[in-house]
Amino acid sequence: MEEIIGHEKVLEFFTKVMANNQLSHAYCFVGQNGVGKKRVAEWLAAKILGVTEEKLKATPDYILVERLFDEKEGKTKKDIIVEQIRDLRGILARSAFLGGNKVALIDQAELLNKEGANAFLKNLEEPTAKTTIFLLTDNEKELPETIRSRCQIIYFYPVPREKILAALLKKGVEKTRAEELSRLSRGLPGLALNWLNQPEEWEVYQKETNRFLSLLGKSFYLKLQAVEDLFGDKTDHVATREKLQIILSNWQLLVRDIFLKDNGLEIYSLQKVVEKKINSQELLEIEEKIFLARDWLEKNIHPRLLVEQILLELP
Repeated sequence: MEEIIGHEKVLEFFTKVMANNQLSHAYCFVGQNGVGKKRVAEWLAAKILGVTEEKLKATPDYILVERLFDEKEGKTKKDIIVEQIRDLRGILARSAFLGGNKVALIDQAELLNKEGANAFLKNLEEPTAKTTIFLLTDNEKELPETIRSRCQIIYFYPVPREKILAALLKKGVEKTRAEELSRLSRGLPGLALNWLNQPEEWEVYQKETNRFLSLLGKSFYLKLQAVEDLFGDKTDHVATREKLQIILSNWQLLVRDIFLKDNGLEIYSLQKVVEKKINSQELLEIEEKIFLARDWLEKNIHPRLLVEQILLELP
């Protein structure tokens, strides 16, 4: 498995906790997607269960709960549903297969639906002996307070660029490439590794960066043409919205970097010269529009309408 990049204080904390046999029954790991919280949780799970990380997912005392993909309908499910939590509770209620500990990891815990959250609360109110639960989320405020208050919150912060760079160089990545990935990943080692290991994801990132910059200075009609393929998938609406969230996040960073560059400050994601001049007030208004679009996207507002509002704001 990939080495853990950064988060030394978190690792040191848990090393001491495990050495003193003082693990809590539930932890909530909070941080951006790609920051490394799942990687750390998997490392901890392997340590707690006394297995190698390579064998973790095949260990019967390790339970991973994540949103499902409905093979029959060909769609990503919107939530982590109550049936999954009931299955989890059933497993946790039994004795460990190997006679020791059990570990459960709930990825994207903010996706627990109301019924699922209520069912899961019982596990936190009446924790099973020798069981540790890790909830992973990018925003703990999206979890019910009743769940948050029963977990120990651990925050994961962006990793310094030099640490990501050092890890990439250690893997044998060419220096110029390593410097580019470490800079553009914005402190998210998982993102840098994903781009390195999945070249198609890197191509998507570059495509969407070029798309946004190409919108500047175009007529509204041409802007609409340029974004039409963002709405091509009419079947898996959840996956389409998630993809659009990633794209809008990238657009938001590009707007920020245009602003920083114009004010003589350090930039991260901007690699090309922006020929269209945009004043600071316009940039702030565009950034706000993208921010609102990302928020409304979570409230099931039609994605096309949200993108069109952004296009209207672009000069």
